[in-house]
Amino acid sequence: MIGPLVKPSIYDRPYSIDENEVDSRLLTRNTVALVGTGVATMGFLYLMPSSFTNWEDDGKSPAKKWWDNVSREPVWDSDDIFLNYVTHPYAGAIYYMGARSAGANATYSLLYSFALSTFFWEYGIEAFAERPSIQDLIVTPLAGAVLGEWFYISKRKIIENGYELWGSRGLGKTAVFLMDPMTEVSHLIWGDDKPVNESFQLSSQPFMTRSGNIGYGISMQFRF
Repeated sequence: MIGPLVKPSIYDRPYSIDENEVDSRLLTRNTVALVGTGVATMGFLYLMPSSFTNWEDDGKSPAKKWWDNVSREPVWDSDDIFLNYVTHPYAGAIYYMGARSAGANATYSLLYSFALSTFFWEYGIEAFAERPSIQDLIVTPLAGAVLGEWFYISKRKIIENGYELWGSRGLGKTAVFLMDPMTEVSHLIWGDDKPVNESFQLSSQPFMTRSGNIGYGISMQFRF
């Protein structure tokens, strides 16, 4: 049996806020999942009425509108409190966990969250609809980092408890998914992010045929 072929999960190591040993493959996969989810979310918002999004339809082409939005200073938006101070910190925490669960330390994870929330979202795809928001540029990465580190510590505790929360494994699994959906989705799609003995097995052994010939067989097993 061949041992693990991937780096140990950060959740297998002692808690540290400074240790930075990034699994680049998992980070790449989390980033792909985050970007894909962001694009899908933006597509969904485009279909929603302006009363929901507060976006104005001024008839400009997407490229023209994007340039007009990013070339001017950010504005103080008029979104409601729930959107600005609940959903945006949560989004920032999800960005943060995308790096933290891949082995990044708190500083790296904050910078990662800042890069995604600022350049991918505010000055990226959302700028096709509106100017960057002052609140979102600040609240999403900063409040997201605070909430994200709490998510990270909470996830560690749940995993250490065998994925049980308040005596329920189902509740624990649900909480872990809500706190770190990108990593959990990555594990579901790419099983090799798990320890090899959970998702991939390679074994070999000698054998003898009925006719007396001796051979050597290798078998592989994938678990999805």
